[in-house]
Amino acid sequence: MGILEVNAQADYTNFGKVYRLSSTYSMFPDSVRNKEPRIYQGKTYNAIEHYQDSSALVFVPSYFSTKKPFELVIYIHGWNNCIDSSLKQFDLIKQLYNTNKNAILLFPEGPKNAPDSYAGKFEKATIFNSFIKDILDKLNTKKVITNTQNFKLLIAGHSGAYRAMSFILLHSTYTIDGIALLDALYGSEEKFALYLQKNKNCKLLNIYTNEGGTMQNSIDFMTSMTAWKWKFLQREEETLTKHDLINNRIVFIHSNRGHNDVVDKLGMFLKYW
Repeated sequence: MGILEVNAQADYTNFGKVYRLSSTYSMFPDSVRNKEPRIYQGKTYNAIEHYQDSSALVFVPSYFSTKKPFELVIYIHGWNNCIDSSLKQFDLIKQLYNTNKNAILLFPEGPKNAPDSYAGKFEKATIFNSFIKDILDKLNTKKVITNTQNFKLLIAGHSGAYRAMSFILLHSTYTIDGIALLDALYGSEEKFALYLQKNKNCKLLNIYTNEGGTMQNSIDFMTSMTAWKWKFLQREEETLTKHDLINNRIVFIHSNRGHNDVVDKLGMFLKYW
């Protein structure tokens, strides 16, 4: 079963076109959560309400050109969120639009309004690749893109998105050119490190905060990179420059912002990748 287009949102017409798609290769529904509901702090999050949405949102800015290479930016949301709430809370479409880059935002639904990092079918070996191919085929059919366009694939995620991102890196046969962890390094460092080791051109941007729970993991990751003799840059957010982002492959950024506020930096990261 392929991707079916349903009604697109109309709120973003000043910025471009938004499509809502559905795919059997999306994260959910998933056999694991259908059998084993998520239980967190004594509350049960059942499959019907939280793990049945196979949506994927695609945003194409009004200035997008089919005559040039493009960037496909995959964004993964964190805990207790969904596509609609994330778009509103973090202004993701406007952020991407303001980069003025020839880029498309692809936002698959994860655990919907649930405290869960589980990535569903994306944790299986072939599903993510089928998902991307499905999306690209659909966009090509709609003449949003052409099958002759080259593209870079970038993944970004906030908070609990780290797990889905790490499994994408583990299984993707598409080359990932950039990774943005937005206060999201809660684990899976070995998957991120393995990908960076194997793909020398992939960039990593990791932003961490005082209270988000990612600081120690970020410090430990930098300690490991030092021992491995990897080159990386560490900066405070207020001293970070355009030059830093353009000229360094791996950048760790400490922010004094709140855990949710760091997503405001996504547009800046995309602009200089």
